Amino acid sequence: MIGNVRPTTLDGIKRLASQLRKEQGIKHSLALDLAARAANCTNFRNARRVFNAQAEMTSRPYVLLTRYWLDKELRQSGRETLRIDLRKSLLEVCGKSELKKVRGFGELRRVSDDHFVCDMVDPSQSYARARLCTAERSLRFMEHTGLLPSRNLRKAYPNGSVEDELPHSDHATLWVDPERGQFILIDEPYARAPDEAARAAWAIRTGWRVLKTSWPGMYGPYNCELHVATDGRSGYELEGLVAKIEAMPAPLVEPDWPGESSYSWDTFTSPLAKNAPDVRRARCRGTIYPVPSATTVAYSYNVGVSQRRPAGELGIAGHIEAGRIIKAVLRCVRNTDPMGHTGD
Repeated sequence: MIGNVRPTTLDGIKRLASQLRKEQGIKHSLALDLAARAANCTNFRNARRVFNAQAEMTSRPYVLLTRYWLDKELRQSGRETLRIDLRKSLLEVCGKSELKKVRGFGELRRVSDDHFVCDMVDPSQSYARARLCTAERSLRFMEHTGLLPSRNLRKAYPNGSVEDELPHSDHATLWVDPERGQFILIDEPYARAPDEAARAAWAIRTGWRVLKTSWPGMYGPYNCELHVATDGRSGYELEGLVAKIEAMPAPLVEPDWPGESSYSWDTFTSPLAKNAPDVRRARCRGTIYPVPSATTVAYSYNVGVSQRRPAGELGIAGHIEAGRIIKAVLRCVRNTDPMGHTGD
């Protein structure tokens, strides 16, 4: 191996093999195997299989979502990673700023173009899987409907009044049709919970339309129902949106987990993580054990703690100076009346 060369492509392995063959006077097949080991593969045949699989995997739009967990009762820990294959790139489905508003994505940090990581450690494997499935369902919903998340809460109330809220609304999310600029309310109450008569009366009074879909939903599939509501006075084709939703495949749920599981806190790196900074970014901050540095120490040595303080003791002189500062602040507070005027 020449220096610290680490090939990241098949062509890179072949170039390194040519150099090794010339410098060491070895057979080309042996040089290929040596170069493959420099790329963390067992031999050239293994490298060809690995890199071809990576090339095939990255040729289609996809995104990877990762969460880590620690089950204190079972005394187990691990990682869950879900790959979601898409019909178009993630940023074509939803922009970066909108993505943080999507249920299941708010806790995730983008660490590379193809990978999101949660920095909190979940309480169990089941919880981590369920949260990733929630994110997948939200992404599928946007992919199939073309809707984008909205933060315009006022539009959820006809005429802008909270008294006009959809009766018995639960687990509601706000969306907008970007082509029409039409506000859409997605409501997911528990099955048979809504008062249909109250909703019908509300629709007549406000001019809104509410349709129940047959798709099991995003929030709690098979426990909740998905209803779609919008201002009917706009002429928006609500039946067309409902048809798109009902044509969606069955939602992914935790018992049908299709992702990758690891019973350790090994850092998962995506195919687009090419260098050391990429690997560092991919680490879940909640799994990092704090260690002292030359200048700072952690406030606590519990896993995931990020708050730090200067290293070393304050000392007698430092305590005296801190006491002077605290006394001065207290005197200032005592000499200031509630209106902000000093006593001088």
